[in-house]
Amino acid sequence: MRYGKLLGLFLVIAVAHTAAICLASANEPIQVNTSLQTPPVVTAPNTTTQSTTSKTELAWADVLEQSPNPKVVTDADFLARITATGLPWRVKDKSSGIEMLLVPPGKFVMGMSPGDTQAVDNEKPAHEVTLTQPFYLGRTEVTQTQWVKVAGNNPSNFHSGNDRDSMIQKLMNEGLTKSEAEAKAAQESTDIDPLPVESVSWNNCQQFCAKTNLRLPTEAEWEYSCRAGVRKSTYGNLDDIAWCNTNSSGMTHIVGKKLPNALGFYDMLGNVWQWCSDKYGAKYYKSCEDGVVDPKGAAEGSARVLRGGGWIGDSYYCRSSTRSYDDPVSRHYTIGFRVARTP
Repeated sequence: MRYGKLLGLFLVIAVAHTAAICLASANEPIQVNTSLQTPPVVTAPNTTTQSTTSKTELAWADVLEQSPNPKVVTDADFLARITATGLPWRVKDKSSGIEMLLVPPGKFVMGMSPGDTQAVDNEKPAHEVTLTQPFYLGRTEVTQTQWVKVAGNNPSNFHSGNDRDSMIQKLMNEGLTKSEAEAKAAQESTDIDPLPVESVSWNNCQQFCAKTNLRLPTEAEWEYSCRAGVRKSTYGNLDDIAWCNTNSSGMTHIVGKKLPNALGFYDMLGNVWQWCSDKYGAKYYKSCEDGVVDPKGAAEGSARVLRGGGWIGDSYYCRSSTRSYDDPVSRHYTIGFRVARTP
């Protein structure tokens, strides 16, 4: 992934698997290895939220909790608007086993956070975004077992230990092919389940989504969900909410072990970068300064947006407005994804 000029040159981290990534900084888009680099929210009552007391059935999901848990959804405005949709709050996608939470329609301010001295040009100007439809978003990044269930193989660089490799070899000795053994090991070994899948390209994610009827979130949906009503550059103390280069020990970590945001989402910042559906445009925000409704990203270009920072990045990358990008065919062990779905 290609790295542009950034706010300050920093680190070359050697990982145990003999790979290194240069993360440079200056006043231009960030990139991971062959490329990597984005945003904020003021929630406001939306004008399109359904107001109903009836329960909506979802053929594609099992309902885990109908009403939002106030101990999880700690933002009162979001709590009220989620309830007003009449849609189930917490569900599990039947095709993939992925747990998803409902995000209601609303308005927020996207882009540079007030007073954020680390923000660069592609995060400016801050602008109002209106999202008119509710959507579901994965509570965590997609895990390796969830990926294997759908794709049948595990492309990830990081694994929890030698137990998985031993199991795969044992299964292959019993007559299974390597892909069959990997799939069976992923299902039977709770060891790898909690780790996020990584080393997946944007195109790989599209194939996963085509098989599950899920999709990647738009960049605006991602930031809206990440901020969860918070205009600051992060939704909490970074060490409490994210795996980054100061605490990751040079690897990914089990999803959901850090503190969630006010909507109940884990690892929105740190652990692995997350693909979004949008095409990347360094100057795209300039076209949005008067406000936009349901934005889908730049009209031109081939690179796709990455958000959230990862285990290898410092605080500069793990901000709600940090924008990065990469080619849709690029695969890297700092990049994963989470899924979304329109009800």
